[in-house]
Amino acid sequence: MNDRNQRDGTIFILLSATGYSFFAVWVKNIQTTGLGPLDIGFWRFLIAAPLFWLVVFLRRTPPAQRPLPRLGLLVMGFFLALAALTAFFGLELIPANTFIVLFYTYPAMVAVFSLFLGDRLPPVGWLALALTIVGIALTVPDFGAGLSGDNLLGVVLALVNALVVAIYFILSSRLLRGHTAMARASVWSISGTFFIMAATVPFRTLQAPADATAWMNLLALATISTVMPVFALNSGIQKVGAARAAIIGTIEPIQTLLWTFLLLGEQMQPTQVAGGALILGSIILLQAQSLLRTRALRREVAQNT
Repeated sequence: MNDRNQRDGTIFILLSATGYSFFAVWVKNIQTTGLGPLDIGFWRFLIAAPLFWLVVFLRRTPPAQRPLPRLGLLVMGFFLALAALTAFFGLELIPANTFIVLFYTYPAMVAVFSLFLGDRLPPVGWLALALTIVGIALTVPDFGAGLSGDNLLGVVLALVNALVVAIYFILSSRLLRGHTAMARASVWSISGTFFIMAATVPFRTLQAPADATAWMNLLALATISTVMPVFALNSGIQKVGAARAAIIGTIEPIQTLLWTFLLLGEQMQPTQVAGGALILGSIILLQAQSLLRTRALRREVAQNT
């Protein structure tokens, strides 16, 4: 893994996390208009899927040098749909702070799955993961309050959401290893997501957005928090690996706190700032470790030649 791959992959994952960090803002605004989870999911991907194909067409993306695993990518789309639905329903049942903490158990799940699949995370990576988990807990100090009351289903949905996202990371890392046509791969996976959402329509009454505000938030959800981050995430995972990508992506809740502070006027507590510092520290630790290892390998090669 060279320095350029590390740098580019980190940029892609950070870009993806930035797009996803606005997710709760758009969804919260849409839910106030009365649109249900299944309807939000359908309209989100109805807008996003054509945009994906349009991006590939406008970029004049060349055909893949190796045949893409289209069936596997459609299966990845199923997991994207499942992740979206568990998030929509879960956020209706438990506080967002509680949901975030439970959801961000997914980097640990990715690390454990990767370990069993032979992709070992180095000791520094496990240290970064521990710092990340503590940092997430500090950024959402009301976590405990969300576990009280009759909200077991919401907790289960949050954990299922984490599991589904972890599986998506592993699938992306495995299916697309060695492939370079990330844009076309993203198109196929998001098309699979839309097929799943569209399949629910015949069995229910589809509700349309009520006003221009709802449509604008749906457009933002489809572009800023779907098209951009999916493209970036698939590219980033291939460059830094699933486990590292999951840890780097935990900068997302820090960004979400920032947007709620700037856009919604919510205050940030000192413990949240401390939690954010731990998450940033874990990312810097991963990057520094990778850089030092690459330089050590270069010195060893230079000495042997």
